[in-house]
Amino acid sequence: MRPYDQIPFQWSVHVQQQPGSVPEHLEFLASDSTDPRYPFVSGLCDALGDHGSVVVYHQQFEAQRLSDLALWLPEFSGRINKIQRRLWDLLPVVRNHVYHPAFCGSCSLKSVLPALVPEMTYEGMEVADGQSAGLAWESMVRGGLDQGGERRSERRCWTIVGRTR
Repeated sequence: MRPYDQIPFQWSVHVQQQPGSVPEHLEFLASDSTDPRYPFVSGLCDALGDHGSVVVYHQQFEAQRLSDLALWLPEFSGRINKIQRRLWDLLPVVRNHVYHPAFCGSCSLKSVLPALVPEMTYEGMEVADGQSAGLAWESMVRGGLDQGGERRSERRCWTIVGRTR
């Protein structure tokens, strides 16, 4: 990895098997300090399967994260390439065909989602953006938070270093 590379540590997917059926929610959150990339991509590939559209919001970003994973874990590159070919982007649909005053001129998901689906909002969320999510995840895997976002009780670790001659 290089400085400023993005480490994928969480995904959330809703899988709809049949038209009209209730989507099944699947998710992954790396919960320890080991490299999350392998379990992340393995679980994601399993969750997305081999068929059907993969609807995303901002395909360019999602496709680039998948490309990064394919470079880091070449054993998944074939499955990742197939997933990338199935990506279907909602962003251009919204940008070119939907207007709502609550967008305030922005087509970002943070503006669009609560305007179109008022019960789904980022407002009041403790972790509401990528940078905050990364910092919260780092705190969790280093022992500062549990998976529910609650602070763990403070721990004191003492290390005694000895010298030998």
